[in-house]
Amino acid sequence: MSQTVPPVRVLIVDDHPMVRDMIRAGSEDRPGLEIVGEAGTGREALDAIDRLRPDLVLLDLILPSGNGFEVIQEVRSRNSRIRLLVLSNRDDGEAVFESMRLGANGYLEKTTSLGSLLDAMEAVGRGEELFSGAHEQLAHSHLSDLARRARAGAAAAGMLTPRELDVVQLVAEGLTARQIASRLKVSPRTVETHIAKLYAKFGVRSRIQAIQRAAALGLVDLSASPSSLDQG
Repeated sequence: MSQTVPPVRVLIVDDHPMVRDMIRAGSEDRPGLEIVGEAGTGREALDAIDRLRPDLVLLDLILPSGNGFEVIQEVRSRNSRIRLLVLSNRDDGEAVFESMRLGANGYLEKTTSLGSLLDAMEAVGRGEELFSGAHEQLAHSHLSDLARRARAGAAAAGMLTPRELDVVQLVAEGLTARQIASRLKVSPRTVETHIAKLYAKFGVRSRIQAIQRAAALGLVDLSASPSSLDQG
């Protein structure tokens, strides 16, 4: 007598109720799937994971109150046995690479048909990894780009003095020349001299261009900075 395989218990995480409703309705005719809950934000997702302990989390990347990457990272730090399948509108190398790096078990775009999505939910829930050849190529290309940027950033950092690196970071944080001078305990004229040298080394003519160039080289992180590009 064959043993009945229990269904994959699924938590749907997406901020669009219509998407959640569509997936839930489609799953009703799938004995291999059981929708145990839904969440519309990152915070709700983590709370539901703690409460429901699903086998599989179907996860959008763009969410209120914490994005999908943060959810993946937190889940992996809590319980590595939970399966994670990304379902996203994003089809770029960064999204795929970060999903892989953080520990997702599969990646699908929202253009995927409902039938293929349900098949993927069952497969990933049972232990398969699901990244298409195209997604693996996107991730590889992004990794190669990161490596090129790291090499370029290392070369650029080698051209800058430690003080110039300090100045470019503070410029990216939105500080004025006078504020930078106060922070570094030097004169505003000295700061302006450092900024002029940065312009020359980066081959740019404005503060905005200097910040963009430094960010492209990986010398500063704009995501952690205020709106420095609005500074004159």
